[in-house]
Amino acid sequence: MTRLFDALKKAEASRQVPPPAPAAVNPVPPPASPAHAAAARATLRAPERWRFALPLLGGVPMPEEVLREMMALRVSLDVTLRDRSPRIVLFASPQGGEGTSTIALQFAQVLARDSGLRPLLVDAHVHRPAYEEDPATRCARPSPRLLEGAPEPSVVASNLFVAPVPDEQRQSGLYQPAALRALLEQASGNHDWIVIDGPPVLDSPDTAAIGSIADGVVLVLQAGRSKRPVLSRAVDLLRKSGAQVLGSVLNRRVLEIPEFIYRRI
Repeated sequence: MTRLFDALKKAEASRQVPPPAPAAVNPVPPPASPAHAAAARATLRAPERWRFALPLLGGVPMPEEVLREMMALRVSLDVTLRDRSPRIVLFASPQGGEGTSTIALQFAQVLARDSGLRPLLVDAHVHRPAYEEDPATRCARPSPRLLEGAPEPSVVASNLFVAPVPDEQRQSGLYQPAALRALLEQASGNHDWIVIDGPPVLDSPDTAAIGSIADGVVLVLQAGRSKRPVLSRAVDLLRKSGAQVLGSVLNRRVLEIPEFIYRRI
């Protein structure tokens, strides 16, 4: 046993222990020039999203029943688009005057109630813009037709932004798909929900192309006004362009009996 112990000690003493590896040293960058430092500070003060998106000044009323319906719509779209980031949804109607801009804004306001979300509302109404830039406040202000009956405009939420129609698209009279794709690519890193307020499908040739860029389309239908042939034609145009129609929202419905009875049926 003593000989075996001595042999182990000799083997341990003769083992070559490699020297420790030198620690990694990060090179110290040279000091930035004053011009580079000023450019870096300007970049920090002006995030990427401010080049095209503005805070929203003013919103539409959200009665309890509307809030409940919009929250249910959000849950449904969350499940349908759970694998998408950001989630891009186009709201459009078959024809004009069915309340698309109001529904899109109400849905964006519901998203903004979650402080962890960063929704962006994109105005795609080239001929009748739904939002205008307010130079005094550097905010996006909804058009008077959206704010009818609303209280004094104020910032709805600090995390809700609007991308008004670019001047180039207004002058051309069409929202070019390439321009919209560029905007969406720029916004994808700063926003997790992008709501597109689109023009009527049958009145604007660019709506179907916009729908093919979005993850899905929600059709807005006015109760008692939208006709089945008109709706079928709009759905056909969207699907032929490659758009995915997710469902519809029935706007301005009139309840013939009290709502609490409807909820029990």
